[in-house]
Amino acid sequence: MSGAVAVTLVLTLLAEPRPAARPYAGTTETAWPLPDATRSDTGSAEPVADDADASAEPDLNVRGPAATVPPPRAPSTRTIAVAVGLAPEAPGSKHERALLDTLEASAVTSPDPTTTVRRLRPGVGDARSICRDRRDDLVILVGYTPAREEAVLLPYDCRLDAALALRSAAAADEPGLVGALWAEREALVRQGMKERRAFGRLSGKVRAGIIAGVVVVVIGTAVGLLVANALRDHRVVLKVSP
Repeated sequence: MSGAVAVTLVLTLLAEPRPAARPYAGTTETAWPLPDATRSDTGSAEPVADDADASAEPDLNVRGPAATVPPPRAPSTRTIAVAVGLAPEAPGSKHERALLDTLEASAVTSPDPTTTVRRLRPGVGDARSICRDRRDDLVILVGYTPAREEAVLLPYDCRLDAALALRSAAAADEPGLVGALWAEREALVRQGMKERRAFGRLSGKVRAGIIAGVVVVVIGTAVGLLVANALRDHRVVLKVSP
């Protein structure tokens, strides 16, 4: 009797229908990352910092590598000889003389290179003939060219025996005129132009000594020839024929 009751209870339990599952009533969609909070390792929410606070401010005390500054160019210690004057085609008008005065003043005050300036007398000749005297490094003349009616500056380099680029009359008032001409000259040297051989200019005493020596040699030679002719033994041979 008890066994039948147990079997009946088991069958009843198996036949009883299960209750239907309840639907999930929570949030099924979650935005990631969370807009207003982040989670730490412990699972607690932490406030999100603003973009302005999150951006790191530059540290003004941190310095980058120092910029390399090129060493300053040492000024030239050379002093050059400059001759200024009027070209043969310049008649020597008031305007030309005033321009020559300005040119001489700017050449004297040249900062780099320094200069010794001499003023040429009128009618001394062209630049090339002036350079034959070997007294100057640069010759700057106030003259004219066929292409221009106004006066211009005609620079000439004596060591290179070459004319440099002409300048307008306005350049005569520039203290850096000689420096610009010398830089142009150095550029020509770097391009391969050679200086002509410069022999030392003889002083007046040396030239007078050489001339006196030549005169003594000539006079001595003449006297020697006269003496030799006077001491020569002359023989006269007379032939008498019948």
